[in-house]
Amino acid sequence: MGSEAKIDLRTSDLCFIDLEATGHVFGHHEVVELALIRTTADAAQQLGTWYRKLRPRFPERITPKAREITGYSEAAWSDAEEATAEVWKSFAEFARGAVPVCHNPTFDRAHITLAAASVGVTDLGVDYHWIGTESLSWPLYKNSAIPKMSLEQLCRHFGIEPEPMPHTAMHGADVCRAVYTAVMRQWQSRD
Repeated sequence: MGSEAKIDLRTSDLCFIDLEATGHVFGHHEVVELALIRTTADAAQQLGTWYRKLRPRFPERITPKAREITGYSEAAWSDAEEATAEVWKSFAEFARGAVPVCHNPTFDRAHITLAAASVGVTDLGVDYHWIGTESLSWPLYKNSAIPKMSLEQLCRHFGIEPEPMPHTAMHGADVCRAVYTAVMRQWQSRD
C-alpha cells in the first residue's frame, strides 16, 4: 500500500483522512465521500485539502444507519463523480509521502485500499503506518476518563465541537486533526 521510498515518519507531513461510506462491510459497502487535510509534521500548519463526493455503484446497499450518518440521497449525490482510477491517482498524488491519520484506520484504510484496488490503483503514496486517534487515546479509555473511544467522546473530553449530523468527510478530517492535536499536546505535556 505504501510508497517504495522510505520516509522519515518524525518529519513527514501528516494527512488527516476521513470518509463516509454506505456501510461498514469492507468490499461490499462503498466510499461515498472522502476528504484529506495535509499538514506539517506537527499538524500546526495546513498545507492543502483534497475532497471528493463519490457516486456509489450499488446505492441500494446503503444501510439505514449509514444513510442517517451521511445524509445520503440520490438527489444530494447527483453531482458526485465515479470512483475512477483517476480519482484514486489524484488521492495518491495529494497524499504522497505523508503519514495518514484517521480516527479508525482499520475502517478507513480497508475501504480506501479496496476501492482503489478495484480500479487498478494499488500504490496510494502513503506510508503503511497509519496513526489512529482512538489508539492514541487508549489510556484515557483504560483509565475511565472517557466512556468509549468514539471521536464524539474524544471531542467532549477535549472541549472540541463534535461533528454535526449528518457527517461530512471534510468536517470529520478537521475534527480528527483537532483531536489528534489535543491528544499530542496532552502526552507532550507529561514530558
